[in-house]
Amino acid sequence: MSYKGRGKTQGGKPERSGAQVSRTGLKDGELPFYKQAANILARLERREGSIKNLTIGNDDIKDEDKRSVYALICQTLKFAPVLTRILDANKAMKKEKLGRRAELLMANDMLLSSQGLRRKDADPKMNKAMSRHESSLKRELNRIRQEVRARNDEDLVPLHLRDGASTFRYVRVNNLVSNMDKVLEHFYKEGYEIVTPNRDELHDVLKVRARKLMRDLDLDDVLVFPPGTDLHAHRLFVTGAIILQDKASCMPAHVVQPTPGSMALDACAAPGNKTSHMVSMMANQGKVFAFDLDRFRLNTLVKLTDKAQCKIIEAKCANFLELDPLDPEYASVEFALLDPSCSGSGIVNRMDVLVDSYIALGQGADQVAKPETDKARLANLAEFQTSIVLHAMRFPSIKRISYSTCSVHEEENEAVVARILGAQSEFTLAPRDQVIPSWPRRGLETGGLTKEQAACVVRTLPEDGTNGFFVAGFVRQAPADLDRIREELKALASSDKSAMLPPKDDAEDAVPDIDAAYRGNKRKAAGGSAMPTKKEKRHDKKPKPATAVVPSTKSKGKKRPKRKESVAGA
Repeated sequence: MSYKGRGKTQGGKPERSGAQVSRTGLKDGELPFYKQAANILARLERREGSIKNLTIGNDDIKDEDKRSVYALICQTLKFAPVLTRILDANKAMKKEKLGRRAELLMANDMLLSSQGLRRKDADPKMNKAMSRHESSLKRELNRIRQEVRARNDEDLVPLHLRDGASTFRYVRVNNLVSNMDKVLEHFYKEGYEIVTPNRDELHDVLKVRARKLMRDLDLDDVLVFPPGTDLHAHRLFVTGAIILQDKASCMPAHVVQPTPGSMALDACAAPGNKTSHMVSMMANQGKVFAFDLDRFRLNTLVKLTDKAQCKIIEAKCANFLELDPLDPEYASVEFALLDPSCSGSGIVNRMDVLVDSYIALGQGADQVAKPETDKARLANLAEFQTSIVLHAMRFPSIKRISYSTCSVHEEENEAVVARILGAQSEFTLAPRDQVIPSWPRRGLETGGLTKEQAACVVRTLPEDGTNGFFVAGFVRQAPADLDRIREELKALASSDKSAMLPPKDDAEDAVPDIDAAYRGNKRKAAGGSAMPTKKEKRHDKKPKPATAVVPSTKSKGKKRPKRKESVAGA
């Protein structure tokens, strides 16, 4: 209890002060630890947010508990299939009326955690009820271990849920720092076996965490490692000699094919891996304009491209759709890499796999099926994506464009390409032999594309060992019509400016502002308001798109983007 001094009330009991605190350390209104985590499982079932958003970005969870809750949720989802079997075998558990979600969470800690059931902020009655069945639950766990001949707890997890068991680990060799031969030699000396399997043998040869690697079959600057390979602390990564980048994400630069000494642009550039890939192909000769609406994401691009030793990037906090293609500054731009906001439906997220697997078990009374993709949102995204490509085509000297999404939806891919081909006559699709010709999976003969046109675009799916992705190339076939461009720009100037912003809630904007949430929780913990202070508002404020340059290399007298009103990030 929390008492004020040694005062007594008229009834002789100590006088209480402030919020009441129970023996568990919880204040009035605060849920016990496992009940709070169970509520998060319920919200995941209803698809109300990501694991990170519902834990790390959750203001209702104490700052010091966020990581613990996040880890517990992930671990429970991972082991949910075996935990469900164990609980189902114990019929007596139903009498405790703890609820299946709480049972799963507590069983995870009791059976699989070295620390056992959590006591801090937990409900003692719930812990006591669970502990009454500890012996029988452990017997069932041991029986299952013997049944599957498990050498460790990881062997109890289905293969598709194990750590790193989704896609291959792809590594792009950064030719600005090293080259393929040197990188291969380095890994060979470290004991890696260099293998050369056929495409249909990849999953058999590159097994999870095997110490093997191979050169990619389609991209000459990419290496392939087994799923689960962790290179974040590797010397070559730290020095910028290799870039950890999914194979699909490496395709756009190979499609746009910028040449050394030329001028190129990246319309939606942050966080910068595709930008640095173009610079690598250009051998740091020429110039690359990198545009992004969000200054903070653009600063991430600056840091990443600095690490990659890119010297020719001019990063600008600007809305690409508001740029004047006839500005003399861009008169020599010949190549454009366009990777606009999309639904992100092709991204292989291990956390999503865990949630999907858990829901498939049928947990919880309010479990619901995954909703269909919002068709209206896809239509808005497709309209924005089309406008990005058509605007790039207004730059009079551009001769080659790559358009890509990390989406598997036809509406954002083949349908967008068909709309672009029907809206203008100066560009056509690049032929198949110029668009990753050895890659077997091509586009769909839907959305308005013919069989020949579909063969000119590339699709990737998770079953290919990479993220779901789409890439198309456009090449100029007629000179730019400057009069038409001026008329279109005049019409755009009087149109609705909101149409020039990407639709909200796109895949990249779904990340919570963890720092802001943390500061808000700290204020509440100190007994103050959860509202940000004036100083914090200035810190969190995002600038209006400006053409101020954010240099891509460290130098004196950096020019920073002007701080104006807030806008949505791209």
